[in-house]
Amino acid sequence: MDAVLGKWGNSKALRVPSELCNQLGIDVGSVAKVTVNESSRSLTFSFEAPQQAYSRSKRMTMEEFVAGWEGPKVGKEWGGSDVGAEVVE
Repeated sequence: MDAVLGKWGNSKALRVPSELCNQLGIDVGSVAKVTVNESSRSLTFSFEAPQQAYSRSKRMTMEEFVAGWEGPKVGKEWGGSDVGAEVVE
């Protein structure tokens, strides 16, 4: 695949086709390590492995989940002899 060196402000730039970016898992803002080989007149661009979009977080107790909540409470506190026969309003 060929690419044409273009002008971008006072610099030069190569456009990388979307299908290549998708294949490598890179996007705008990805950082490349550039290696120059003067004898072969070549540039090599290396990208770190893409970050995993989703990772499973550790399990939390309900107390950990709501710790620090300062918003209003919703509903009524349950307890007493009605346990198991609560009425939802």
